[in-house]
Amino acid sequence: MKRIFYFGLALITSLFSCQEDIKQPDRSDPGVNINLIPSTTFQTISGFGGANQMWGSTFPNNEEIDKAFGSGDEDLGLSIFRVRIASNPNEWPLIIDVAKRAQGHGAKILASPWSPPPALKSNNSDISGHLLEENYGAYVSHLNDFISLMESNGVDIYAISIQNEPDIEVSYESCDWTSSEILNFIKNYGDKIVGAKVTSAESFNFNHAYTDMLLNDEAALNNFDIIAGHIYGGGQEAYPLAESKEKEIWMTEYLMNLNVGDWQAAEDGTKWNETMEMLGTMQTAMNNNWNAYIWWYLKRYYSFIGDGDEGTVNGEILKRGYAYSHFSKFIKPGYQRIDLETSSSIDATITAYQGEGHLVAIILNDTNATIKVNLSAAERDINKAYTFLTNISVNRGYSELEITEGKAELSISPNSVYTVILE
Repeated sequence: MKRIFYFGLALITSLFSCQEDIKQPDRSDPGVNINLIPSTTFQTISGFGGANQMWGSTFPNNEEIDKAFGSGDEDLGLSIFRVRIASNPNEWPLIIDVAKRAQGHGAKILASPWSPPPALKSNNSDISGHLLEENYGAYVSHLNDFISLMESNGVDIYAISIQNEPDIEVSYESCDWTSSEILNFIKNYGDKIVGAKVTSAESFNFNHAYTDMLLNDEAALNNFDIIAGHIYGGGQEAYPLAESKEKEIWMTEYLMNLNVGDWQAAEDGTKWNETMEMLGTMQTAMNNNWNAYIWWYLKRYYSFIGDGDEGTVNGEILKRGYAYSHFSKFIKPGYQRIDLETSSSIDATITAYQGEGHLVAIILNDTNATIKVNLSAAERDINKAYTFLTNISVNRGYSELEITEGKAELSISPNSVYTVILE
């Protein structure tokens, strides 16, 4: 992974050409001291990801997958790829190539079903309805067949979900489950799913009613590995019960798109403000001790790579992609979130991590003020420090930082996100 961090300054400035946009510290302002504490650790990070297009047969091409999951200087470094388990097995081969390409970059594959096969449901439809209890075994076979087909074609499914959003009525591909039905299924059939970690059904707003029952039932507890959910309209809170049962917590879907307004006509500032909101949900997720955060489509006009809609250039990395990569590129699977302390209150959100010999801090300043900070690490000597900045005018701009008396000095510009790396 050192290839992510150790590269020539000349190359970086030619790629990003933004060093002049990073403010030098104001010597008259003592600033806020931020001390990272590597000896106090929290959750281990499983990854940051995005979803494949779920329907149709036109998915991101090889070059776009490389941009999303690659570790090159300009890539985004995603580490989880979410794909759909079609209710019709004839559609499964469509995703093999795109999943294999992402996996080739080390990505974990999370597979989510929107509906079981209609013949197994109460309404014989792939929209709404319930999975009939007498068909639970057949549904397990359906999921196992998917895992087996992928494996035979070189794709390892890391985790498989029971159901996407079982708790919201929609008019597209879906299936309704009560919390009792999910408990029954996982308790009596979860251990029959083989070849992948089992993920709880993904509530659309992390409704704990759909997961507390699993966590409080010893038989069910042994049959699944990951608590999953989305954060539409709520659910952004810590989950100490899941932590106490040693289950990973994954946020597996979220999107923001100006509420389907006119994206192309919207001002850049409006779009950037929403991107800052997205980053805020990521900081919150990490402070909640969640292990993974997965955005919706990785290729979409409001996402990471343009799809040609709403004035975007097809295949081009977008501003939101650069912003998201402050997490996905520099905080890799296996890193741990660590504690920190500040010398005074600060109008910014900060999370910190360690891995591969590096200390990493992400600082999100959503105010209109410049904030001077001095970063240090408890019981560590800081020999080198550098930062990446994204704001409305800069895409992951690079700068080396001055170190004075063991502290890396940095002025955080307004409405910006910084990733700071200490060595």
